[in-house]
Amino acid sequence: MQSLAFTTLFTAIIANTVAVPISASAKATADNGILNLLVQTNALGGNANSEITTECFNYYMPILNQISLNFSVQYEQCVGIADQAAARLSSTAAKHRATYVNETAATCNTFTLCNSKRDTLDFFNCYATAATADINKFNNLSDNASNVAISLKTGLQQIEFVKDICTSEAQHTYTKRTSETYKELYACFDNGLPKTSTPSSNFAVN
Repeated sequence: MQSLAFTTLFTAIIANTVAVPISASAKATADNGILNLLVQTNALGGNANSEITTECFNYYMPILNQISLNFSVQYEQCVGIADQAAARLSSTAAKHRATYVNETAATCNTFTLCNSKRDTLDFFNCYATAATADINKFNNLSDNASNVAISLKTGLQQIEFVKDICTSEAQHTYTKRTSETYKELYACFDNGLPKTSTPSSNFAVN
């Protein structure tokens, strides 16, 4: 009986993994602690009969499915918010890039016009004038480009950092609530459903 119940639980975990539309690696990471709990637990009583086992599964499996769904929603929210923030940051950087391209193109056009000078003296005078006029512009472009690059890199790193915290919290909540529910399920195998069974708070999406 214990082996059958354990096998059914393991199968249920795999089914939940397939049903939840999130990163497979994220779900596997979250499930790892729960699987360890199952392997280490000897709480499945050998005295439970099939009727009690069925009642316990019928009551607790919807709760476990909802916890899994909640995890999916929370995880996708973390990723979605991070993706939106990164997209806004990248959009701002793209505007800076377009400005830089336009400015350097205008500068290059100035030197191209110098190349068209047939008179050698006019050619060098043109370059000297263009270089003098544009040296400050190039220095400013260099400084600004460096600042934009640093800002973009720092911003993306911060977004990734916040996303990691968010997804880790979602995984922790999933593991904690699932483990608690499994413990209640194991107790149910021994003692049956509580006389005043009510919908678990695990159904709530936080």
